[in-house]
Amino acid sequence: MTKAQQTILDRVNFDYRYRPCPHGADRIKHNDRETVRSILGIVALELVRTCPGSRELNHALNKVDEALYWSQAAIDRHGVSSPGEGA
Repeated sequence: MTKAQQTILDRVNFDYRYRPCPHGADRIKHNDRETVRSILGIVALELVRTCPGSRELNHALNKVDEALYWSQAAIDRHGVSSPGEGA
């Protein structure tokens, strides 16, 4: 593994690691946010594993970061909808 690959892998591991629930925070929303973080972390790791280090890989990882941001914003604003509910 090259130094550049290790740097990208370290970034992914840091960005998508579990974060404990802050005192006083809504545990349900926190758990839902962490579920999304975990799923997208797996996606990011697979991208790093599959794609060569490149500008395009950086763009793909940035889009995963963006998906994390928007999904967590949706959870904070609207809560979580069960699969049976509409959006």
